[in-house]
Order: sequence, then structure tokens, then C-alpha cells
Amino acid sequence: MFFRNFDGGKDRMEVNMKMLGIKKKRHEKLFLFSLLLVFAVWIFSGCVTPSVPVKYTEPARLDMSDISRIAIDSDNAQATNEISRRLTATGKYTIAGADELQAWKQWNEFAAYQAPATEVKSANLVEAYLANAVRADASYSGKMLKTSGAVKEIGVTSGGRYFVRLEVGKNAVDVFFAPSQLDKVASINKGNTITVVGQCVGFKLPEMNDTAEILRILGAGQSVYIINAIFPVGDYPGKVDAVISLRTKANIQTATRSVKESVYVGKDADGKAIYQEQMVTYYDRQGSLDINYQIVRTRGGSNIGQGTKSAKSSVYSNKDPSYLPSASDIASKIIDKPLLELAGEMVPTERTVSVTLAKEENNKEAKKEMSEAEKLVKAKDYKAAAESYGKIYARYNNFAAGYNQAVLTEGTEGTVAAIVLMEAVAKQTNENLAKTTLAEMQSRNKANQQAAQQLSK
Repeated sequence: MFFRNFDGGKDRMEVNMKMLGIKKKRHEKLFLFSLLLVFAVWIFSGCVTPSVPVKYTEPARLDMSDISRIAIDSDNAQATNEISRRLTATGKYTIAGADELQAWKQWNEFAAYQAPATEVKSANLVEAYLANAVRADASYSGKMLKTSGAVKEIGVTSGGRYFVRLEVGKNAVDVFFAPSQLDKVASINKGNTITVVGQCVGFKLPEMNDTAEILRILGAGQSVYIINAIFPVGDYPGKVDAVISLRTKANIQTATRSVKESVYVGKDADGKAIYQEQMVTYYDRQGSLDINYQIVRTRGGSNIGQGTKSAKSSVYSNKDPSYLPSASDIASKIIDKPLLELAGEMVPTERTVSVTLAKEENNKEAKKEMSEAEKLVKAKDYKAAAESYGKIYARYNNFAAGYNQAVLTEGTEGTVAAIVLMEAVAKQTNENLAKTTLAEMQSRNKANQQAAQQLSK
């Protein structure tokens, strides 16, 4: 049974060789050749110019400098945990609890509901209907309105709907509230002046089993109905500065394909291996995952950023589908890539680049001394290596030693200190490599500064 995992490796090489029709003996020869090649690379590794890992911090791509407390609304626990960990690790952000997220969701729902409301005085509304109900319906019926007035009556209809009657002379505006508003309805009293937002449905015909209609008729006045009303929410009162919405969508499919391969079936009478051409069926499980995200400010509702991060992977087996990872296992493995990309959008991210050191080709004495410094590099004693290259550069003023000292200094003491050294080398030697690397150092230093500013605001 052959199986390709997420990282590839020997199993994938074996499967690919069989798919290409390479026979077993040839496969073995190629494998031996690969071992010899690896051995040769190891033998001659001393000829390879060493490189040094240099770390810097890449600033976040999104401007979240005014954000400190964040709520995460996600349908995937793995995504929530990873983003939370990366945000809190900066020391700048804190994660809001589920109760804070729910409170914002409710406020946001009400805010969206009331957003299209047109403001009109309750007296003007009643007057418009008294003058011409047909014309008033064309202007107001079915529309969201924001109106206010003095409370004349508070009650409940026979159908169980809570209402408040806003007095307009002998007439009124009857307001029927959404269930979520009942606590607020219970807190008001007759005579209070209140403001409400709801849908206007115009004049209503009398319903003798409806308390509101009975009150209207007894009052010998006309009433305009406002239904599904809420109290205006005002500005968001919570402490959450931004909400990150994450929605994941996985697409996992399993397919089959048949490939003709040379398969070992046994040995003949002389002990020689016997191979036969056979059709082998492979089972592929291919997965893709999208993370759709949106980040909004809770105050003002402005959009900080939105988009989609994606990843794909596939696994195959020539045994049967039961040997393949489950769809959920595939999704949990491939989610790492888009999560890393998404985190890079929101928080400064530490990056590592590999900078190759320079070789001395002209000055034999310097070259001999630099070989000792190179041993320190291979032993990853970068600080001692930098000091060694610095002494060689002071004696011979050769480009390679000065360049290497600057590169190693960036890896041990930081980019600012390295820039000072590389500027001197570039000025003295006028080497293009020094100038190019200096520009890269300056770019990394700028990134470091921007990242630091993002976290300090």
C-alpha cells in the first residue's frame, strides 16, 4: 500500500515512479544513485558558502492601531484559538468573552434594523393620515419610522402583544413592541416622553377583541399603528473595539483513478523476481479550505479588512479509501496555512531570511584566517564569528570580511547596528553586493519600526 502524506517524502517518490511506469529494479538503482548523490553533497558541503538566519518583524497589513479589545465570532474552534493566541501574544490585544460578543451582536442587529428609519413627529404622522390616508400610506406604510411622543397608555392586547399609546390630542400612535423590548417597556410610565423605531402599517380597522383598538374607539380618536418597534440603541456602549468574523468552508472529495504498473508477484524456479503489468486503482482524497473573514470597528461600523484565505491538499492510497485521513483531519491540517496568512494581516509577524556570507578569493592571508571564522559560523557561534571577521577586516580592509561582520551583526545585535557597519563597507569598497544588502537591511529596519509603532499605539 502506498500513501502520500501532506509532506510528501519517500512514499510519494515511490508512488510517482510507479505511476510513470518505472520498474522495480530501475527504482532500486535510482534509489542507490540518490543515496550516492546525498553522500557527495555531504562530502563537498565544505565548498558551499554558509548562510546566516536574520530575523525581522513584518508589520501588520491592516491598520488596527486604535484597537485593543477584540471579539472573535467564528464557526471553527481551531481558527478561534489560533487567532486568539497570536493576538494576545503581542501584549496589545485582549479577547472579549462570549457574553460581550453576544451583547454586541444584539446591539448590531438593532442598529441595522433602525438604520433606514425616517424621523417624523407623531403629530405630523397622525395629521397626514387624517388628511388623506391613501396619500399617507404611499409615504409611510411599510416604511421604518422613528417617532416620539408622550405615553398615554401602556397595555397588552388580547393576543398578547405589548403596546404603548403615544398621545396626539384626541388621536394617537399605537406602538407594538418586539419581544426583546419588553424589559424596557416595563420600565416606562404614563406621562414619559419616549422615542421609538418601527414599521408603520397605517390606520387599522377596529378589532373588538384587541385592547388597543377598544381604547382607541373609546377615546373617540384615530390611531396610526407602528409594529415590531424597538427603542433606539444609540451608540455602542460596550468595551469591545472590533469584531473579527471568521467563516470556514471545507470541500473534501474522494476520487479514483487506475494506472498500469509493474507489480511484483513472486519468484521463478531460479529465484528471480517476477513482475507483471497490472492495473492499480488509486483513491484520492482532495481537500480545499477557505476562511472568509471580516474585521469591523464596533463604533462607527467601519470596515478594517475583509477577504478570503485558502489552502489545498490531497492524499492518496492504493489500498482502499478507509486508509485515507478523514475529511475533518484533512481540514484541520490544511487550515494552518490560511490561519498564518490571516494572522499576518492583523498582527506584526516575525520573519526569517537567510543571508549568504561572502567568500574571499583574492587575499590569501585573509582567506586563510577567514576559514577559521567560517568554522564558527558552521558551529552557529555567530557572535564570535562576527568578532573574528571584524578583526580580519581591520587588518586587511577586504570586502568579504567586512561584509560578513555586518551580516552576522544583524543576526546577533540587530539591524540598526548592522546598517552602520554595512554603510562603512559599501562606502569603502563600492561593492554592489554591499549596496544591495544595505538596502535590504534598511527595508527590514523600516519594517521593524513600523511593527513597533503598531504595537505601541
